[in-house]
Amino acid sequence: MTHDKSKPLVLVDGSSYLYRAYHAMKDKDFETSDGRPTGAIYGVVNM
Repeated sequence: MTHDKSKPLVLVDGSSYLYRAYHAMKDKDFETSDGRPTGAIYGVVNM
């Protein structure tokens, strides 16, 4: 019996995290100086 020494592949459904984070943070004033919303990124990083 041989052992496979390859590393496991981990898949993450990022769109669901972004959706949840965006809607959780949409009432906050997270945006760039030109008005682009950044709450979703902030929320995902802090999950």
